[in-house]
Amino acid sequence: MPDSLFPRAERVLPGGVTAAARTNPAIGEPLYFRSGAGSRVTLEDGRTLLDTCMSNGAALLGHGHPAIVDAIAEAGQRGLICAYDGEEQIRLAERLVDLIPSFEMVRFTTTGTEATFYLTRIARAFTGRPLIVKFAGHFHGFNDALAFNFPRSADVLLPALRPETAGMPPGAETGVVVVPFNDLGAFALVMDRHGAEIAAVVLEPINYDAGAIEPLPGFLEALQARTRAAGALLVFDEILSGFRTGPGGAQARFGVTPDLTALGKAVAGGVPLSVFGGRRDVMSIVSPLGPAVHTGTYNAHLIPVLAAHAFLDTIGRPEFWPNLLATHERLYRGLDDAFRRAGVPIRVQGVGARFALYFGLDPATRVTAYARAATFDREMQLRFSREMLDRGVYVNPVWHHGVSAAHTPADVDAIVAAAYDSARAMAREPARA
Repeated sequence: MPDSLFPRAERVLPGGVTAAARTNPAIGEPLYFRSGAGSRVTLEDGRTLLDTCMSNGAALLGHGHPAIVDAIAEAGQRGLICAYDGEEQIRLAERLVDLIPSFEMVRFTTTGTEATFYLTRIARAFTGRPLIVKFAGHFHGFNDALAFNFPRSADVLLPALRPETAGMPPGAETGVVVVPFNDLGAFALVMDRHGAEIAAVVLEPINYDAGAIEPLPGFLEALQARTRAAGALLVFDEILSGFRTGPGGAQARFGVTPDLTALGKAVAGGVPLSVFGGRRDVMSIVSPLGPAVHTGTYNAHLIPVLAAHAFLDTIGRPEFWPNLLATHERLYRGLDDAFRRAGVPIRVQGVGARFALYFGLDPATRVTAYARAATFDREMQLRFSREMLDRGVYVNPVWHHGVSAAHTPADVDAIVAAAYDSARAMAREPARA
């Protein structure tokens, strides 16, 4: 990396980054990136790396997919108009309503934080109730209603309600109840105690933000039954889980349709776009039909709308899903074998097109709870990220990882080979106490 970049960045950007998650604790300072192409990214110092971050999952097609680039160019040719609706916005809404089981009406916004913010507002407006129930280890952005008890870079599991940022308004904690994921007993207790006050139960149906934790059999069905009985809304945050297991998201995978859904990350192929929507009667509370206001100049900007059409066209090809999921399965098998042969305990846990590496945990035992996930060996993770970087693979030291449709079998095998060499180096020279 050019020596001047970090000092320059520190002078004008807090921590030298434009987002807190872009710090890199594995090397002690941020990496700075120049470009990406397919399965690879190029750093400002000229090094090219195989990527296992893929823009935190946004680049599911790969970096700079030709169809996405062409869509962006077309938006430019049309004048980059925004603050206007047209046929493209209407058609995208129609396509998403056809694709996502819970969608009857939708609205567009830019970030996942905005999408989940609006869903909590809609739920409170529709039900007339104050409380939101969320699950420990589930991340829904940094809006005041939901910024509690999710993974941090140096996480310590705490039983008490914990705000994840300073500057929360006084009393914000009175609007949320946090319960353990996959614990029906704890959930039933909360519903028994607070059911008449609960506007919505919000969750990641696959908890990728604590690695890759699936709901236990019957868990989602029980949430749906209890929320319906209580007159509360069931809200799925599919910002990450959308398009990881198939075109209909986790709700299609598990056959449980929530009342409201947030969708984002991959939906525009790496261009900023998020979507929220659900039942027609609930979405009719949104202005101008109802009193819950949602508006914004950049909502459904032509660039992400055309990019989303290109994304949906691409994933609609018959070979797309078999190839994408087979690529990930090849990676999971390879990594699991590499760590076993190297003698390093790392649990490889993948669900569709996103996965976790739980360092120091039993490789044979599935992680089903955040309480277990949070015990992973953080120092081992940081060491592994450094070792992989030395071998030409970018592994962001966070909870979840993934490759893309642009990754070839040869790319996967190169990642696995680097992981084996990295794990052997770690086994030969364990971290000092």
